[in-house]
Amino acid sequence: MRNRCLTRRTLLQYGLAVAAAGPWALRQAHGAAAGPEEERIIQVAKKLKPAELNGMIWSLYYGGPMQKQQQEFKKLTGIGVREIQDIPTPQIPQRTMAEAIAHADTFDFFHIDLTMIPSLVSAGLLEPLDDYMAEVGYKIDMVGNSSHFMRYNGKTYGLPTDGNVFIQLFRKDLFESPDEQKAFADTYGRPLAWPKTWEEHQDIVTFFHRPEKELIGSGSLRDRVFGGYWFYMYLYGAGGFPFDDDMEPTLNTPAGRYAVGVFLNMKKVSHPEAPGWGTTQMIPEHMAGHIFSSQYWVGLISSVEAPRSKTQRKWLYGLVPGSKASGKMLYRSIAIPLVGLVVNRYSPRKRQAALLALYWSTLQNSIEIVGDREFTFHDPWHPGHFTSPYVEEAYTKEGLTAVKQNLLVACPAIYLTGYLEFQDALFKHLSEAYIGQLTAQDVLTKTEAAWRDTIQNIGKRKLKAELAGYKAAFPQIDVPS
Repeated sequence: MRNRCLTRRTLLQYGLAVAAAGPWALRQAHGAAAGPEEERIIQVAKKLKPAELNGMIWSLYYGGPMQKQQQEFKKLTGIGVREIQDIPTPQIPQRTMAEAIAHADTFDFFHIDLTMIPSLVSAGLLEPLDDYMAEVGYKIDMVGNSSHFMRYNGKTYGLPTDGNVFIQLFRKDLFESPDEQKAFADTYGRPLAWPKTWEEHQDIVTFFHRPEKELIGSGSLRDRVFGGYWFYMYLYGAGGFPFDDDMEPTLNTPAGRYAVGVFLNMKKVSHPEAPGWGTTQMIPEHMAGHIFSSQYWVGLISSVEAPRSKTQRKWLYGLVPGSKASGKMLYRSIAIPLVGLVVNRYSPRKRQAALLALYWSTLQNSIEIVGDREFTFHDPWHPGHFTSPYVEEAYTKEGLTAVKQNLLVACPAIYLTGYLEFQDALFKHLSEAYIGQLTAQDVLTKTEAAWRDTIQNIGKRKLKAELAGYKAAFPQIDVPS
């Protein structure tokens, strides 16, 4: 991996080749130069009154290119950012909901887990963006079916900045070792190959789980806050869905039992402190060489491939395992939190905020954001990201191929009003089962009971009407090529 300054010098050396590579390359080589998409947004913004906007966004997302681009936008249009409230992304949904309840206009935009869109629209907070998009000729273009994550009841409310999908990682140096391959084949009676199913994956991580040698089989999270995200992959991969068409919970089903079983079975190959570990502990473990395998947010690639990583160039990237539990082979990854921008409809500056959000979300600008080496939280989502050498340099060619594969089968979390309430009950019971306080069956029955209370509080009729939008966000293929 080269640093960004070297990347810019290298691009300059190529001259005509850089120009032929497209607007993204010209931007990297010569600094900020607006392309046609950006220029349309700028021209509309120039007609508005200057405005200083307030936003809520985690500094790990906002620093670097996003901050630089809003400064460019302000010089060109008079519209820029006055103040950012720096709040970690997991805490922003609750803070944003408080703004919705108060009908407050303090914040003009929020950078948020877009699974919150149904809840925030229901609370009256979000401004539809379709008219602004049409005015500047902007269209959301995302790999797979993820553009449906931006919509609710036929209107667009979110603009993506972060693809944030799970991919599968294995330690290449161990996985491809002839000695390890022979030992695995002798043990399991089959070759060591990329796992098609979670059962095959379990055998592989069990084989490589060697805590006595400081090597842990699985580095996937199992903490209370994030660990439950993995459950969605297991459930969807088994052909399950959280509710039936009458909004009755459907966890206490073969698919739900399968998903809990896979979730709990990973405990035997996970770090003993995994229930209390988050990304701040687990990413350094990957970089130090203490993890053999994980399904993880794609941003991990930027860390393990960094020069400071002891495992640089020692990873294989690919498709997460699937399942045959439904009677057919089905692959399902998870895109959560899919992070992006929403606009406060109560803001007197909502028009200016929408145009700045659009400026950040163009292909040219998003390449700079996604490919940044220092602020690595934004991950690829646009088809153009996957043909950009600048993005490839950050994620590696193999890593980008894996990201695209998983985006093609990426699913949302519970894309309904009440998302946080549904998820909190599920994650609570999963974490209690993981540490032995509940049985697998308890997870299903207790979560369904809590969900019925949430459904009653929100209203079954309303939620039934939202189901079509939730299902529309699902992949259109079962097995990516």
